[in-house]
Amino acid sequence: MRIDLGEDRCAFGRQLTGVCVEFYDLVGRSGAPVDLIEIVAAPVAFKVWVMDAAFRRRGGWELLDVVSLTHDEQTEVHLYSKQDPLSGCTTVYRIDPFTGVGSEIPATLEECQKLERAAVWTAGHIEDRLRDHFGGRPNKWVESLRLKP
Repeated sequence: MRIDLGEDRCAFGRQLTGVCVEFYDLVGRSGAPVDLIEIVAAPVAFKVWVMDAAFRRRGGWELLDVVSLTHDEQTEVHLYSKQDPLSGCTTVYRIDPFTGVGSEIPATLEECQKLERAAVWTAGHIEDRLRDHFGGRPNKWVESLRLKP
């Protein structure tokens, strides 16, 4: 998908499994022709869960075309961090790529800090995060999800 960032710039994302989407470290020009193979070969900036509304035709993100997932992409296990708000205990949340079933395993704060936080993002929050990513700025939404020691 092509995501308009304003100022004649756009970013690109690709839905993997379920609501998991990878966003690429690649900026394009709004409305310019795109090479889908070049896009999916670009480095990945981040992978997060995104609300279904972002993918609707009226959602604002331009749906481009399908690039089939490789075997490795289909079987990749996605890991996210979670932190209990009361106890502060941290876990790694794992989604089985075949069944779609999630499970949690206890983990240290250090192990969890390397992972994306388990959260479902809105299209607007993703757009903010991409603008900040390409602008080299911290993102307020990422900061708000930061694990607490």
